[in-house]
Amino acid sequence: MSSSSSTLPIGFDEATLQQLTAGLSDRQLLWLSGYLYGRVGADTGAAASTLVTAAAPATAAAPAAPSLTILYGSQTGNSKKAAGIVAEAARQRGLAATVRDMNDYPTKDLKTEQQLLVVVSTQGEGDPPIAAEELHQFLLSTRAPKLPELRFAVLALGDKSYLQFCQTGFEFDQRLAELGAKRLVERVDCDVEFEAEAHRWAGQVLELIAESGPPVAAPVAATSAAAHVKATALPALAGGAAVELEEPVEYTSRNPFEAELLEKIQLNGRGSTKETYHLEFSLAGSGIEYEPGDALMVQPHNRPGLVQEVLDAARLDAAAPVRLESSELDLTTVLTERLELSVVTRDVLERYAALAPHYPQLREILTDKAALPAYLYGRDVADLLQEFPVELSGQQLAAVLRPLPARAYSIASSLLAHAEEVHLTVGAVRYQSNGRHKHGACSSFQADHLLIGDTARVWVDRNEYFKLPQDPSTDIIMVGAGTGVAPFRAFVEERAETGAAGQNWLVFGNPHFTTDFLYQTEWQQHLKRGTLHRLDVAFSRDQEAKLYIQHRLLEQSRRLYDQLENGAHFYVCGDKNRMAADVQRALLTVIAQESGQGEAYAADYLKQLRKSRRYLEDVY
Repeated sequence: MSSSSSTLPIGFDEATLQQLTAGLSDRQLLWLSGYLYGRVGADTGAAASTLVTAAAPATAAAPAAPSLTILYGSQTGNSKKAAGIVAEAARQRGLAATVRDMNDYPTKDLKTEQQLLVVVSTQGEGDPPIAAEELHQFLLSTRAPKLPELRFAVLALGDKSYLQFCQTGFEFDQRLAELGAKRLVERVDCDVEFEAEAHRWAGQVLELIAESGPPVAAPVAATSAAAHVKATALPALAGGAAVELEEPVEYTSRNPFEAELLEKIQLNGRGSTKETYHLEFSLAGSGIEYEPGDALMVQPHNRPGLVQEVLDAARLDAAAPVRLESSELDLTTVLTERLELSVVTRDVLERYAALAPHYPQLREILTDKAALPAYLYGRDVADLLQEFPVELSGQQLAAVLRPLPARAYSIASSLLAHAEEVHLTVGAVRYQSNGRHKHGACSSFQADHLLIGDTARVWVDRNEYFKLPQDPSTDIIMVGAGTGVAPFRAFVEERAETGAAGQNWLVFGNPHFTTDFLYQTEWQQHLKRGTLHRLDVAFSRDQEAKLYIQHRLLEQSRRLYDQLENGAHFYVCGDKNRMAADVQRALLTVIAQESGQGEAYAADYLKQLRKSRRYLEDVY
């Protein structure tokens, strides 16, 4: 039978497919190929990995190229994105690469690798992401094999506001070398903005790999080519009208969307010790899409009062010219819009200490690992300048400080319920430290300085893992305190709009019922309509003995275990160190008690929930 009449896996024969795509230019076919690949990648990581690893057959005369594996460990999806950047760079150089998720990577495969590029993030103060826990533990154990034949490189992702910046990447890099593997290039540590560094690192390491072995052609369809095509008019497919496919604008930190504030409501009642705002932003005309579980990045401005305190402490002219990248701006604008003032990080302190050798205390603080966290906690740039005054120029000050990063907020709305809008739940951060009033940079920007009708610079940060179950009949258990309820508002709205059959159970906590029951009316309406099936609340200060959400979970021990046994997904959002840790301990108690099989069984049960992505956290 000729190939033109053979049946393809998609249900068309090849003649039909050729008829559907007749008249498309090479650029149009490339766009369509990339678009369809992107659809596959969005639905299943396994399918994407299969396509990325495909390569043109080598000729008999060509020597076999060493295998190249790109291995990523991601919590929210950033390491996966970075691995995608590396995979695309490999494809462009004609290198076949296998992209693998640490969550699904058998540890036994490590000893068979030849060339390994590791892309891994660090969570909080030095913890590996859940997806990397098993491999990380194995690698650091005595069971890890010697790897003298392996060549490797590590790209580490992290956040410099944490002292253990990129610790997991450091540990992977160090341990692989200890096991005898040879570094291709030195480890690169990326701060919150990782894309540019990922591109540079990929170029450097892949150039070395390409030079050391024969090239292997990889398919064009390995990644979407849509970014290279602006507006493309495709001819009619299957007799329909012509379709114009236009690449949507991509909004990023380099190109944020100016979103108008439509509504701002303080959610707490009079007398509350908390200050929580519900904000609604317009996305009209942007084409921005998001899913429940994603975050909205908001680029703040520093408070005018803090900017003035920094100028006064540094004894600098507010209008002094400062060059940042290719722009020359006045110092006030730079301090307001471009540089971090509300937090002092270790790298900032190191750069400042280099300009102030006459203060040996600074070097002592930096070298004392026990003293450093205590010193940095609650300090801002004005504190540093006042405590250790140095004569410096505006340009020198700008060189010391770190860029002002955007803050991520869990999205509190569903696009299906609120077309062309995105909602946030923001708790204003205010406290006293070192004798001065302090304010969270982005929360106070939104609470105090952003008025209805004003715009904020925003973009969506996709969280690939904190997502609703693909099967709408799956039950979900949502546990959150305070502003940690935000993504669950989005979850319930989405499931209500789609008519999902799964049960929705919310466990919510805050100090007081009368002043701190966030979205109370909405939850009551969902209960009445049957789109929220159970609501348990814990108001910790409304009785003599403090009552928290973990206590509610223990009270519902049997129900909780039964739902987990029936496949429910368990979500936690909120404070990592206290609330999330307490919830996890309560869950372990529930599993041990209700299974009747003890603590070891419960620990393994929870581990499997994590690995199968049925226990999911959005914690901070």
